[in-house]
Amino acid sequence: MTQQVPLVLSEILASLRGRFRFLNLHYEAAWTESWSHRRCQHEHRTLIDAAKCATPHGAGWYVFAVESGTARELDAAEEDAVNEFRFGRRLGRMDSCGS
Repeated sequence: MTQQVPLVLSEILASLRGRFRFLNLHYEAAWTESWSHRRCQHEHRTLIDAAKCATPHGAGWYVFAVESGTARELDAAEEDAVNEFRFGRRLGRMDSCGS
């Protein structure tokens, strides 16, 4: 019986991780420095916190998302939020065509 409990618990946790993937989401700041890519390795819960972490490292900074331990590019809404922080409301909301 006691051996079955850890197995059942691990199955439940795996199921919850899949259903609530967004709970395993955090953001990291990154930048280029001397032709190499650097990252802060902090687990920021918001885009703006990650952007604030990156800002002191110069103009070549960016933010990326990490879901369940796997890095990914920001989606369009996330990218807009970071660009609005970086450039202000007018420039941050420009679509890819520049309008």
